[in-house]
Amino acid sequence: MNKKISFKEELKRSLIVHALTPCFILCIICVLGFILIASVNIYRNNNIYALNSREKLERELNSYIENTSHIAKDINIGNFQRNKQYKVDVIEGVYNFLNQKNIKAQFYIFNNDFDILYSTERSEDKKNFIKYQVTGSEMKFIGEGSNIIYIYGGNGVENTPISSYLIVKPIIRDNEFAGLCIYELELKNLDVVFNNANSTVLLVNKFHRVVYSNSRRFVDDRNKIIKNFRDRSGIIFNDGDLIYISSNKVDYTDTWIYVITDCSTYMNISIIMLLLIIAVAIIMAAAISSSAGKFSAKKTAIIYQLIDALKQVEDGKLDINLDIESDDEFKSIGHSFNMMLGSIRHLIERHDKMALENNMAIVQMMESQFNPHFLFNTLESVRYLVKFNPKVADKTVVNLSKLLRYSIQNTVDTVKFKEEFDFAKRYIEIMKVRFGDRLEFNDNTSYEVKEVSVPKMIIQPIVENAVKYGFGENVEVLKVEISAYIESEKVYITVRDDGVGIDKELLKELVVNLKEKYNLSDHIGLYNVHKRIELLYGTEYGLEINSEICRGTEVVLVLPKIFRQGE
Repeated sequence: MNKKISFKEELKRSLIVHALTPCFILCIICVLGFILIASVNIYRNNNIYALNSREKLERELNSYIENTSHIAKDINIGNFQRNKQYKVDVIEGVYNFLNQKNIKAQFYIFNNDFDILYSTERSEDKKNFIKYQVTGSEMKFIGEGSNIIYIYGGNGVENTPISSYLIVKPIIRDNEFAGLCIYELELKNLDVVFNNANSTVLLVNKFHRVVYSNSRRFVDDRNKIIKNFRDRSGIIFNDGDLIYISSNKVDYTDTWIYVITDCSTYMNISIIMLLLIIAVAIIMAAAISSSAGKFSAKKTAIIYQLIDALKQVEDGKLDINLDIESDDEFKSIGHSFNMMLGSIRHLIERHDKMALENNMAIVQMMESQFNPHFLFNTLESVRYLVKFNPKVADKTVVNLSKLLRYSIQNTVDTVKFKEEFDFAKRYIEIMKVRFGDRLEFNDNTSYEVKEVSVPKMIIQPIVENAVKYGFGENVEVLKVEISAYIESEKVYITVRDDGVGIDKELLKELVVNLKEKYNLSDHIGLYNVHKRIELLYGTEYGLEINSEICRGTEVVLVLPKIFRQGE
């Protein structure tokens, strides 16, 4: 269930929310904007750099391939070996080509026996290493087209690693293998291509061996790219760092360019900015909360004064006076409240007095209602009994006198149940004089009910109705029973007969009539009893009717369990 908040607290929260929300939104937009811009820049820079580097390297390789093919097509191995000028011209063309290139290379010419006829490389160890590589791969070169192979190893003397591309073109004359033209591009010269200082650039072969790098950060001790990065692209978390990787395969070769950017700095900056925003938000919230609290307390003090006064009125305290010290509209409200409260007190006093007088009049009127037909019939019976059965006549007169004395006694509103029961019992005895053995009575009241206080003359009207309406053409003997018991702090008094019962439509009419403010039916007795109980004890108590045709009627009176004071 949602807990209600006060107007003061709601006003305070509203001030805080409206003050902080724009700031929070602006700060969050800044952080998200920074993250978005940083991500886009990293993505664009990384991928564009990788793509440009690959294209740049491929252009260089392609130019070497074209030059190799040109030399292999035009060169005459015999003239190259025998004609010095021819050899000079060929070599001069090679040097002119190399001087134009950003990536420097060494040039080799082999004969058909794989002996080096010429090389721009001066180191004999290096020459022997290249010859060893070519000899070991000779079957790859005896065919049409250019070939690029990657070689890796030591030069045999200093044992320094050598990583190179060999661009090889076979020399074919008269459909026979005449030799090889080779350019060797040492990959250590690729700094002119991979000159990015913000990212780590790795050139990796198909065995994940790093053949070129501008940083050893992501290279393991076997000179391979670390396992977590192999054949990967996009965002990767590695040892708590946020890494972005892009990879592109280099055409003509079995190598890949990896561009690796560490995004941890951007992530740390974002976290710092977020923490800074949280700290600023907390400080701002504390400051605004204090200010808003004072402001709302000042503006709502008079309202709470009014609310407190209204709560006191709600609790029934009408002797209060609202004193508002203010020069605005609230002072007028306070004056009007005091005037209204005075009028309410006067009206309530007047209403209570009139209601008390009215209720007492109604109760006394209902108590005094006694069926005159009963008196006439009883007196008529006594007149005949005096002649034929004086004793019964005498007893009947005594019962009638006690009934009349009990009914006109207006000094009390409530009596003990046993007194009310005796009154109803005397009424039945008088009725038995008229009906004789056709009327039977059963007493089924519990002993604990005897001392309970009940309204005077509430049982007799019910018994009178049972006798009056219970007899019918097919009813030879009418049994009337009065039962009473206490349950759950309530007294239940039931008058039951086995007579003809009440028609359904009439029963419905009687039940509805009990709820009306004024009696709208001819059954005055039932309505009077019900209303007297409601007037004395409230709407929780009253009268209930149950009836079935040919099976009888049951009327239940529900009263509170009350004992008369002093008894």
